[in-house]
Amino acid sequence: MPVKRSAVVWLIFAAFALIAFQQAGKLSFGNMSAPGAGFFPTILAALLALISIIGLVVNLRGKEAIGSDEPPALWGKILLTITGLATFAAIFEFAGYLLTTFLFILFLLGAVERKSWLQAGMVALCAALVSYMVFGLLLGAPLPAGFLRG
Repeated sequence: MPVKRSAVVWLIFAAFALIAFQQAGKLSFGNMSAPGAGFFPTILAALLALISIIGLVVNLRGKEAIGSDEPPALWGKILLTITGLATFAAIFEFAGYLLTTFLFILFLLGAVERKSWLQAGMVALCAALVSYMVFGLLLGAPLPAGFLRG
C-alpha cells in the first residue's frame, strides 16, 4: 500500500509535537493555580500530538476529512502568509502588539484571502483589541507597546 502524502504530513506534525513536548519538559510546569513557564507549551504540544494521531488514523483508514473536497492550498497564499509572519516577528517589538496584530490580520484577510479592505479592517481591529484585552489586561501578559508607549 503506497503511503499517502497527507499521512506523512500528520507524522511530521506528530514529530514536531514530540519535540515541542520534550523541549517544554525542560521548563517548570507549575500547577493550575500558578502555571509555570512550561505549562502552556506542554498542554499545546500534547494537544498537537493528540490531533496528529487522530488525523493520521483517519487518514490511514481512508475516510475523508471534513473539508477535504476543497481545492489544495495555493503556494502563493502560503508564501504570502509566511512573509506576513516573518514581517510580524520582525516588527513586533518596535511597532508593538496592537499595531502589529492589526496589520498582520489586515494583511491576511485583505491581501491573502482577498476580502474587502473595509471588512478586513473591521475584523483586524476587533481581533487586535479583543486579544489585547484578554492577554494584556485580563491575563496580565507583558505585551510590547512599541513606539506608541507614552
